[in-house]
Amino acid sequence: MTHSYTAPWRKLALAAMLGLAGTTAAQAQALNYNLFGTSNSAGTYTDLGTSGTVITTPNNDDANSASTPIGFTFNFNGTAFTDFVLNTNGFLKLGTTAPAAPFFYTDPQAAAGGPLNTATETNLLLPLNLDLEGTATTEYRVATTGAAGSRVTTIQWKNVSDKLPAGKQFANISFQVKLYETSNRVEFVYGTATAGPGPDGFKAAAVGIKGSDNTATTSVLVTKGSVQAWGLASFVAGNYTGNAHNVRSSVLPDAGRTYTFNQAAANDAAVLSIYALGKTPSIAQTVQAVVRNTGASALTNVPVTLSVTGANTFTDAKIIPTLAVGASTVVTFTAFTPTTVGNNTLAVSVPADGSNNNNTQTYTQVVTAGTFSYANNTPFDPNLSVGFTATTTGAFVARFTTPTARTITAVAAGIADPNTVGRTVYSVVVDANGAVLGRSADYVVQTADINTLKTLPLQTAVATQAGGFYVGLVQTAAPAGGARYFPMATLPENPTRLATFFTIAPFAANGGTLVDAAPSNLGAFVLDAQTSIVQGTSEALNRAISMYPNPSTGLVKLDVRGANAKGNLQVSVVNMLGQTVHTAALKDNFTNEVNLSGLANGMYLLKVQTGADYTVRQLTITK
Repeated sequence: MTHSYTAPWRKLALAAMLGLAGTTAAQAQALNYNLFGTSNSAGTYTDLGTSGTVITTPNNDDANSASTPIGFTFNFNGTAFTDFVLNTNGFLKLGTTAPAAPFFYTDPQAAAGGPLNTATETNLLLPLNLDLEGTATTEYRVATTGAAGSRVTTIQWKNVSDKLPAGKQFANISFQVKLYETSNRVEFVYGTATAGPGPDGFKAAAVGIKGSDNTATTSVLVTKGSVQAWGLASFVAGNYTGNAHNVRSSVLPDAGRTYTFNQAAANDAAVLSIYALGKTPSIAQTVQAVVRNTGASALTNVPVTLSVTGANTFTDAKIIPTLAVGASTVVTFTAFTPTTVGNNTLAVSVPADGSNNNNTQTYTQVVTAGTFSYANNTPFDPNLSVGFTATTTGAFVARFTTPTARTITAVAAGIADPNTVGRTVYSVVVDANGAVLGRSADYVVQTADINTLKTLPLQTAVATQAGGFYVGLVQTAAPAGGARYFPMATLPENPTRLATFFTIAPFAANGGTLVDAAPSNLGAFVLDAQTSIVQGTSEALNRAISMYPNPSTGLVKLDVRGANAKGNLQVSVVNMLGQTVHTAALKDNFTNEVNLSGLANGMYLLKVQTGADYTVRQLTITK
C-alpha cells in the first residue's frame, strides 16, 4: 500500500516555507562569521550618557545619518571599514554609502522588503530592524573607548519606539552595537524596554549580520518566537524560513541581553553533537560525536577524546586524519558497557585551538534496568515540540537496538504543547516496515500531562528479539475545525542522527511507511521504551504480565491479563544480595500496584509465580 507523506512541523514553524530574495550563493562572497562563533548571554547594558558624539539624522523616522567614523579599522566580510551609516530603523551599514529604502519588512514574516531581503544592501549589522520612530527623548550616539589595538566602538539607539499599526509594542527601547578592534567581534546589547500601549501582539524584526547576501554562507541571523524569552533566542545561517526575531510587549528583553558574533578562527575544530543513549540498560554503548571544521584552514590529525565519568568510567581517543574547511565527520568510539546503575557524564573534546568555546560537548546518560531512550532527564522546551496538520493522524517513532530478547511493556512520551490538552494520543510498537505490533489504549491528554513524561502502557506486552525495535507516539487527527497541535517533545540535536527518528504519516490502524526524520533536523524525540529481560518457565505467564514504570520511584504497577491463575498470584522482590525484601499477592485480570517506596535505590528482581510457573523481571528503583 502506498502512502503520501505529510511532513511534521515544529510548533514555532509556519505552515509554508518562505522564499529568499537577493543574489544566488554562487555570486555572493562567504561571510567570515558563522554560527559557531555566536552566543546569546546575559550581560550588562551601560548607557553612553554624554560620552562620545551625538549622531544626527534629518528626523527620527526612516532616516539615515551622515557617514560616521568608527574610530579604528574594522574588518567585516573581507573588507576593511573605517565608517558606518546609521538608519533610524534599527540597523547600520558599514562604509560610507547610505542604505536605500525600503528600510524594514513589508511582510510580517520576513518574506519581502527591508534591507535584509534587498540584494544591493550589503555589510549590514541589524540589532533590531523594524519600523521604528522616535520619542520625546530619542537620541543616537557613538563612543569609542580603550587603548589602540583593543578599542571598542559603541553605537546606541536610545529610547526609540515601534510604529503603529499592529499595536505599539515598545513605548521605548534602547540598544547598542559594539564593534571590537582587532578581534572584529560584533555584539548587540539590549537595555531596559517599556511595554507599549498594545494591544499585545507579535511583530517580526530582523536581527543579525549580513555580508553580501542572505544565504547560509553570507548571513547569520537571530530567531525566536514572540512568546519566547530573549534569552531563548537562537542563531540561524541564512535568511529566515519561519520565525524572524519576533517581539511583543509582554516579552521584553532583560537588560544586558547580548547577542555575540565572532569571526571564524584560522584553526577551529568544533564538537557539534554527541550521539548516545540518554537512558540505557547495562548493554554495550557505541558513542559517536559530530566534529566540524569551522575555521578558515584545513585540519589534519585532529585527536578527539571521549571521557565517561560518574557511575561508570571509560576513556577512548580517535584521530581524524583530515577535515576540510566547512566539512563535518562522525567519530565512532570504541564500545563500552556500563555496569552500575546511575548517571554517567559523557564528554567529547578536541584540543585547544583558535576558538575554545566549542571544543567540548557534554551529555548526561542515565543507566537503568530496562529503559531505552535518546532523551535523558533534561527538561524539554514546549516551543520545540512537533506535530502534524490538524487533519492528519501520524506517528513519531524512535528506533533502538537490544543485544538480547526483551519484552516491551510501555512507551513513555514527552508531551509538551498545551494545545494537546483534550486531544487523543496513544503509544505504539511497529516493525521495520511500519506495521503495528502493539499499542496502548487511547489516551486523552490532561493539563497535568503537559511538560511531563507520560507513560502509556501497551495493551499487550510485545516480545522483541535481539536487534532493532521501534516505539512511538501516535497523534490522532483533531476534530473537524479543531486547531493543530504539537504533542511530541524534542530535545535539540543538530545535526539530527540518521536512521534513528522516523515519522509515519498518514498512520492507519495497521501502521504506515517509516520516513527518516533526520533531513528535517527536528531533534531527538522524547520517547522511552520500557522493557524487561524476561526469564521464567511459562511463556503464557511472560506474556500475561506488564510491569511499569521502570525505573520507578517505588510505586510499581503489575498489569496481569489472562494468567489463568487459580487464585492469587504471588510476587516476591529480591535484591542483588539474593535477599527477599518484599512479598505480595496479585490478582489476575487486574492492574495491581505494589508499593516498594520503602526500598533503597538500586536494582531488584521481581518474581511472579502461580503454582510451578513463574516469570522474572528486572526493576530499578530511583527516587
